[in-house]
Amino acid sequence: MDERESIVLSYQRAFRLLLHLKNVIAASKQVSAEDELLKEVYRDSIVKKYEILEDQLWKLLSRIFKASGLELNNPRACYRQAFKEGWIQNIDVWNDILHSRNAAAHVYNEEDYEQIKNRIVSQYVHEIEALLKYIKKEVIDRDLWNEPDRV
Repeated sequence: MDERESIVLSYQRAFRLLLHLKNVIAASKQVSAEDELLKEVYRDSIVKKYEILEDQLWKLLSRIFKASGLELNNPRACYRQAFKEGWIQNIDVWNDILHSRNAAAHVYNEEDYEQIKNRIVSQYVHEIEALLKYIKKEVIDRDLWNEPDRV
């Protein structure tokens, strides 16, 4: 598999994960307020799908930047570079996205977990979707591999 194909497949995985996450969020809004167990199941599913999506997303960025000659092997470096490139607008939100991703694995009380879920639904999904749209338009749909000094 060549570099471009690897990037396209990674993008497709991230996009599918985003769609799945959005579907779970939509379904969770249909749960009655009285059904505490089902609300908890949906909350946990939202957080888990988000964790997987965030992991896939930074690895996609790493592949893209590697194709342009940059070796970035952690999410913070990938998000910083995406900010420098103008692919994301607010680095503070992306730092929070990463912090929430890391914190989700170590949350031991319901209130903190609920707060992470609420940020995913209200803010993170939008930011991730905007980045994936940018990548689709500026990386996947363009032949950047044949343009000098691009990506």
